[in-house]
Amino acid sequence: MKRLFISDLDGTLLNSKCKLTEFSKNSINELIENGLNFTIATARSLNSAAPILEGLNLKLPMVLYNGVLVYDPVSKTNLQENFISTSNTALILEEMEAQNVEPIVFSLSDQYGASAYYRNKQNTHMATYINTRLSQNDQRFKQIKTFEGISNENILTVICIGNARELESLKHQIELKVDVEIHFAKDVYYPDAHWLEFTAKNSTKKSGVQFLKQHLKAEKTIVFGDNLNDIPMFEVADEKYATENGREELKAVATAVIDKNDNDAVANFLLQWNTNKLTNT
Repeated sequence: MKRLFISDLDGTLLNSKCKLTEFSKNSINELIENGLNFTIATARSLNSAAPILEGLNLKLPMVLYNGVLVYDPVSKTNLQENFISTSNTALILEEMEAQNVEPIVFSLSDQYGASAYYRNKQNTHMATYINTRLSQNDQRFKQIKTFEGISNENILTVICIGNARELESLKHQIELKVDVEIHFAKDVYYPDAHWLEFTAKNSTKKSGVQFLKQHLKAEKTIVFGDNLNDIPMFEVADEKYATENGREELKAVATAVIDKNDNDAVANFLLQWNTNKLTNT
């Protein structure tokens, strides 16, 4: 494989309404049919990404949960898994309890499959997120009284949604005590909300892209993104393109800045790249 193209979803491949346009879907499908090697790297889970990507004919493994999982849609198996240890999960939850911050804990288990546990909808943004998932009949979301009963499950990620000052304090305390990956950023769709996410060490889009490059024997990786959690994969990609609507920190390390996500930036880039390839052949 000469080139592997990898795109983030929210703020990049998806528009500001959290949709994959018919233009992008049809264009990328045609390119894939004609030999384009294309996949995604997202903070989303498969449960969250699959409905949005319905109709997009992805055939290559994809990076999920910011690099916690690499999932193969053909064999429907995880090619790579990196869970938070039981001890680190306990430390994270203890600090959250001490600071009165309510988490959502995402896990995998043989008995229950994928789960998303929460105790309370602590604030408006957390309630909006959970209620949206419940309205979509997302069976993962389960309200529980205590997190003690999930100690035997494989923990994918622990997240909090809230205001920046509160979560920055929590982030600082946890990074002093626990050696994990920490992702902290504004919500793409609700700018006054912030997300704080904890995953196992070396669970980043960087590790996911490196795994894909080796697994697929790609000579070159070309990536697309918009947010801070895309910086790690930009560090290891051969070419990296930030959408115009993206964070300035990402644009600063990009090969170039492309159009806005609302203008089908990724699809148009790929179409132009394909045209140039055919012209130069």
